[in-house]
Amino acid sequence: MTRTVEGIRIFQGPQGNPEGVLRRFVGQTDGHSQSSLDRCKELLIAVTHWIPPRSELPVSVEDWKAHTPDWFVRACAPELSTAEAEEELRAWRVLDEAGKVRYEAERPWTFASWIGWFDYSSDLRRSWRWWNGGADDDSEFWGLPRLCLTPDLRG
Repeated sequence: MTRTVEGIRIFQGPQGNPEGVLRRFVGQTDGHSQSSLDRCKELLIAVTHWIPPRSELPVSVEDWKAHTPDWFVRACAPELSTAEAEEELRAWRVLDEAGKVRYEAERPWTFASWIGWFDYSSDLRRSWRWWNGGADDDSEFWGLPRLCLTPDLRG
């Protein structure tokens, strides 16, 4: 396991001042806010601490699953077959802009589509890093990611 700056911050809390912008999000729970926050942290620690050597890239989805909490893997939507993916793409293409936004917001993530944001051999790059989080009461927790702004996004 490789400890990353982000992973250490998840364990110990923020150190110093963040570079970039902080954006607060709030999660609603059924009276289990601290355990929900703990699961978020557990998941992020798992995927940010397992960084395969570059010589082993790309890593298979099954390798990522072996390093990810089982409860999360089970909660992800099943992977689509090629035919299912093509049908979804056809349906998505006929939607107007508002429909596409709603579709993307409501569509459940598959494990492969989610882990691509953490896989360094992927073309995807997360635009955020964990900064801090906490629970205000039994029904609500919050996270405070640091947005990583590129020069194009700062203007």
